[in-house]
Amino acid sequence: MGQARYSNVSEAAVFGFLANALGSSKGDDGDIGSVFPRSDAEDLSKGARFIPGEVTVARRTGQKVEFVTDCSPNCWYWKMPDNTRIYHFDPETYRQIGKANGRTLQKDRHGVLRFKNGPGPCPQCGNVHTSGGTVQG
Repeated sequence: MGQARYSNVSEAAVFGFLANALGSSKGDDGDIGSVFPRSDAEDLSKGARFIPGEVTVARRTGQKVEFVTDCSPNCWYWKMPDNTRIYHFDPETYRQIGKANGRTLQKDRHGVLRFKNGPGPCPQCGNVHTSGGTVQG
């Protein structure tokens, strides 16, 4: 299923669409050579709160990057041209998944509240990459 385009038009998404429209790009897709690729703005309109730099750079050079939103925000990922996946990280969803898995938050050595062994898998789909990061797909 996943999030539909424009289902979460935040201020960041509006800014992205405006920046893309006012900027110049070399391709008809709104991505190639763009300061703010149209596809990045569309990802924001689906609920992403940030876009990894590797995603933006790839899109600017004309590479195809897919934003997959089949489950909760921590299960979202960008499928890169080399088949790696860059997983989305959302702190609130991270906490919800950890609580659903019976984990307890504790301060790490830097004083940041985290789950000692991570939040565990997503209770909806079983995804184990709930702390974000890049993995081989």
